[in-house]
Amino acid sequence: MMDDSDTVSIDPETGKHSPIKKIALLQIIRGEDIGREFDIGPGINIIGRQEGCQIQIANKSVSRRHAQIVCNPSDPEDRRYVLYDLESTNGTRVNNEPTKRCPLRHGDRIHLGRIVCKFMEVDSLERAFMNDLKKLIEYDKQTDLLQLKPFYSRLEKELAVAENHRLPLSVLMMDLDGLKQINDAHGHLTGTEFIQKVAALIREQVSPSGAAALYGGDEFAAYLPEVPKDTAQVKAEQLRKLVGEISFADKGISERITISIGIAEFPSDAPEMMALVGNADKALYVAKSEGKNRVVVYDSSMGEKAK
Repeated sequence: MMDDSDTVSIDPETGKHSPIKKIALLQIIRGEDIGREFDIGPGINIIGRQEGCQIQIANKSVSRRHAQIVCNPSDPEDRRYVLYDLESTNGTRVNNEPTKRCPLRHGDRIHLGRIVCKFMEVDSLERAFMNDLKKLIEYDKQTDLLQLKPFYSRLEKELAVAENHRLPLSVLMMDLDGLKQINDAHGHLTGTEFIQKVAALIREQVSPSGAAALYGGDEFAAYLPEVPKDTAQVKAEQLRKLVGEISFADKGISERITISIGIAEFPSDAPEMMALVGNADKALYVAKSEGKNRVVVYDSSMGEKAK
């Protein structure tokens, strides 16, 4: 007989019940990266801030190897997932109680330093719902680009990786030229169509390792991990040309838009995220002030020009 707590599916033809396989995961519910999820697989799942941990949480209150969740699918349900503290600096608590070892149940809250996670076992339907909800929160629905907050969160992580491995990373700040004239002449719906086409081109240029965000009404931001600024400049020029080729002539619209792009590189142009974004923005300002429809790479002389 099936346990009442099991999730079941019903075959529409036979009416038979069958259990739905559940997925174990950890979700951050307080701290940086709120909403982020980590799958828990069979065997040992190390939680910590160092690279190589199956559940990597880049927060200084989390030890390099803070805790581990051991999963043995063949064990009874009440011992299937067991949490162990790994002599962490700030300790591990489950449901606010300090612990060195604790079997986990659905809904348990795990405190790791200042980070709070929730342990869950969900079925595929619940997981799909969670993923859809996360996408609604993280992405702009018109352009399918990231919102700024998740963009900055991802950029911060990529910069930490770049710093640890001494790798470059380029940031691009972009602004459309001539969109106001399109809006004035043909309406904001047409302007939105232009923005959507540009967003699709930006996604193609930064894929698969980079990411892009809608920065404002007609402004965009993107980053390219492991890409120096000379390579980023080549990609940006390709993007600039493609944007200039966008046409709505079939709708009787003769006007074209262009794009101005500013580039800055980590760590040579700035060692910190907001300074890096700011320097890419200074390069964008120069691109706009020198005639638009161009790509400009940041250099240290641009501080005065952007004022």
